[in-house]
Amino acid sequence: MRVQTDEGAVTLDLVLGEAESVSGGALDPGGGTARATIRYLLEHQGAEDLPQLVDIEEVLAAYPDAAQRIAALRAETDETRSS
Repeated sequence: MRVQTDEGAVTLDLVLGEAESVSGGALDPGGGTARATIRYLLEHQGAEDLPQLVDIEEVLAAYPDAAQRIAALRAETDETRSS
């Protein structure tokens, strides 16, 4: 995914293959989860500070509320797209 910053674009690769199992079924490995994961991470730090490779397992391990918040962000995105 490409994320625009004040200094240009940053490309991030997401590993979501285990999203469903590590989130207890709250997340799936699809594009909506990818976008929501990036939005979640950007709530915590700037895009330029994120690692180029983002693994959902590491995100969920680092942030206890991540699965629920990412699921909520995904739902918001899904609602906006269907409107």
